[in-house]
Amino acid sequence: MLEVNTISRKLKIAFVLDRYLPSRGGESYFSWLAKELVSRGHEVHIFATIGEKIRGTEYQLHQIPVLRYPHSLRIFSFLRNSAHAVQQYDFDIIHGVGRTLAMNIFNPHGGVEKAYLKQDFCSITNRFYYVYKFLKRYLSLQHYVKVWIQRRQYVNDKVRKIIAISPMVKEDIVRYYGVPEEKIAVVFNCVDLGRFHPKNRTIFRKAKREDLGIDDSALLLLFAGNNYRLKGLEPLLHSLIYLKRWFLNRPFYLLIVGRGPIGRYMAMARKLGVSDFTLFLGPVKGMEQYYAASDIYVHPTFYDSCSLTVLEALASGLPVITSRFNGAVDVIISNKGGKILENPADVEDLANSIAFYFDEERRKEAQVVARQWMERHSPTSNVEETLRVYYEVAGGMRT
Repeated sequence: MLEVNTISRKLKIAFVLDRYLPSRGGESYFSWLAKELVSRGHEVHIFATIGEKIRGTEYQLHQIPVLRYPHSLRIFSFLRNSAHAVQQYDFDIIHGVGRTLAMNIFNPHGGVEKAYLKQDFCSITNRFYYVYKFLKRYLSLQHYVKVWIQRRQYVNDKVRKIIAISPMVKEDIVRYYGVPEEKIAVVFNCVDLGRFHPKNRTIFRKAKREDLGIDDSALLLLFAGNNYRLKGLEPLLHSLIYLKRWFLNRPFYLLIVGRGPIGRYMAMARKLGVSDFTLFLGPVKGMEQYYAASDIYVHPTFYDSCSLTVLEALASGLPVITSRFNGAVDVIISNKGGKILENPADVEDLANSIAFYFDEERRKEAQVVARQWMERHSPTSNVEETLRVYYEVAGGMRT
């Protein structure tokens, strides 16, 4: 097989996605990938309804006009106008991410809609809210528009290759849409291994813990997510009841960061009797400092195509507890660096998995093992594997 770094042919590449706002955290991967591709001499264009140009970058940004309301017409206008926009250029690669059909490579970063929906409903414990969500979803025209588009994306002769960001996503694509396995390439998610590193414990841990008001002798569990229900915060709060009972003389805290209905979950923590050792911070910046301050990362998600926070935590040397419905589990090879839950709603199993890493020696071992796992999935490998797919679709390699 030819290595990507032996290829001299330069490609003209388009990314098509709905929103492109890397400074706010969204689409940061594509901002990084665009810069990496430009640095290798490729021409990169980004097409989006809303976009921002990052200073010092050399890719071209194009705005796609859309109808704002109703939402279904917005989706259709994006389909039509994105197709028209990219047709004005002669691209080798059109890398589609969101609800577009103007592409020869499809990259469903959010995973498979049908798989997500199944697990989203599994995360609902209130039966009245379940009925409300069910009716809202399946009586909505928008739902059927989304399902129609995704089927067209997977069963589409113009799409030469599908890039899945984890083996789990690939399996879901095959299961729900019958796409031949050879049409799907897995290019595993990646994170900045320099920014997220065990050495950050030495740099940030003491100051961040002082800022949080947490003594160094206390064990700190970390949860990060912007959809508390889907990411499993409710079973995590319930698991603290077990941990409180098992470790009467071992001080510990759960730190919760990210956007969500904080008031509702604070009330839940009070009702469960665990509010004294839960801290809700909301959205934060500088996540590497919070990993450094923490001892165990807990992400009992009901669905994640490939959680970046799990990868960041592992790269930072934290043991991770997550579920089999997270594409990131492919990194976790043994319990030396992480535990995989069969059912994120199984509160006692979740508590047992967390308790496993209350042992200091196991956490020390995880600092080494988890980091080694992540070094096999470097950003450089991600770019090279992406380029292999690009050259295959573009019709061959020149050396």
